[in-house]
Amino acid sequence: MALSGKLLEWYRSSAIREAVLSWYPFDPSACCLDLSAGMLHGLLSQRLAEVHTAPLPGIRYDYLVVLDPPDLSNEVLAHLHAAASDRGKLLVAYENPFALRYWAGHTAPGTGRPYDTLFGRGESPLPGKAELAARLARAGFAAAKWYYPLADHWLTTEVYSDTFLPNEFYNQRLVPYLDDDEGRCFDERGLYREIVRGGAFEFMCGAYLVEARVCADDAPCAVEYAAVTAYREPRKRFATTLCDDGTAVKAPLHPDGVATIGRIAKNHDELRSLGLQVVEGEVVNGTLVMPRVGLPTLYDYWAMRLAVGRLSATEVTVAFDRIRDDIYRAAQNGTCYWELVPANCFYDADKDALIYFDQEYCTKGISPDLALARAVSGLRYSPAFAEVPWAQGLYESLVERYGLQDGRDMIRELAELDTYSEVFGDEHRLMQDLTRKHAARIGQRREAAV
Repeated sequence: MALSGKLLEWYRSSAIREAVLSWYPFDPSACCLDLSAGMLHGLLSQRLAEVHTAPLPGIRYDYLVVLDPPDLSNEVLAHLHAAASDRGKLLVAYENPFALRYWAGHTAPGTGRPYDTLFGRGESPLPGKAELAARLARAGFAAAKWYYPLADHWLTTEVYSDTFLPNEFYNQRLVPYLDDDEGRCFDERGLYREIVRGGAFEFMCGAYLVEARVCADDAPCAVEYAAVTAYREPRKRFATTLCDDGTAVKAPLHPDGVATIGRIAKNHDELRSLGLQVVEGEVVNGTLVMPRVGLPTLYDYWAMRLAVGRLSATEVTVAFDRIRDDIYRAAQNGTCYWELVPANCFYDADKDALIYFDQEYCTKGISPDLALARAVSGLRYSPAFAEVPWAQGLYESLVERYGLQDGRDMIRELAELDTYSEVFGDEHRLMQDLTRKHAARIGQRREAAV
């Protein structure tokens, strides 16, 4: 395992360890062989009728779940195939030996030396995607669907697939992490966008999750993309999935989240009644089912225009003026909806329309300027604007334009509400804080080596 130190401690104790498969639509009547060393046993026991941690004679399993395997040889895969039912599925989540971290010098788990995974050194080295695909076929699996959990199968916040690959603007949500590994010679996070842009994502991604099916006629998993917030407190843990039937489903990962689903639907109805465009949806069995919207978020739209040199400060200002008007319109009944931000807003360029989604957070009796300040402050933290020379100046001009100059009062309000903890949670903050510390150490080592 590549995780170490406090990140490893967090992984073992946190619900985030289940995120790699908490979104997966298991058949609840099925029988499962759990080979996750206990990491996914709680999840699987909740989702499936019968779960075994070791194969039993005479039983063939509908699901075989393998997490972080020490060996994926032809022999191991053949044994797994023999244990599968006629319509069985093998779900394997494992670290990519060609992951970007290993090109940066991260120590190979099997040998304790950098770069060894790239050369296949060590006992039972894990295969890359192409090699595992060939081994699965040799073992008798008739078909497979590949998923790409990000940042990897340990600390998963997003899951892409062969039918929904990331584009170069995908990192609006992703928080690549760094652990404290002495072998790393550079901070590879800045290369994520480049490997996507250069077509190397499937080769250099952090981890793989493959659904290998015994029967070629069985349909693959319907989910094409998942966003998972398992790092939050229980009532805020969700899996939002985009499915191949044209739906988007937001499902709670904890019973306490069912009430939150109802509140989101209620907020959407309220905002719609006040004249805002909001994604339609209905609550079905405790989940929010919506049509899949084939539009970029406003941030992603800006990022695409930035990439071709067509975005101007004036265009962004005009859009923020519209968001400001929507925030004030939404607050006319005394409620501040503080998720009316570019990241939670689709943009339809053909209709010049802002369409809001996932409006979970609102607070009665506070100034709508708080929501406006939060929307504008995104310019300071969005990866799309991180290297734009005029972005900081634009932020300052918007603060002045909207009368948000008294930073002290606004900071006090933000601290009182603590929007970061509300939206992301303390565990997410822990990952970011550790990553910053480890990035600083990598930088110090680089400077010392020069």
